[in-house]
Amino acid sequence: MPVIDYDINAAKCHAQERARLSKIGKTPAFIDGQIASIAFSNNLILVTLHVIESIASFAYL
Repeated sequence: MPVIDYDINAAKCHAQERARLSKIGKTPAFIDGQIASIAFSNNLILVTLHVIESIASFAYL
């Protein structure tokens, strides 16, 4: 299984989404956002058991 880096594209995506969520009063776990941003920036599908806590918050990714 390949390991995918948290690169500049993932970091930018993460920062933009955290800023958007902060404005509406949501603060998802930082690491969950990093994982979601890595998946999004690499056009991957993210599968998780933490649907309500993390992915629901990052629904716009």
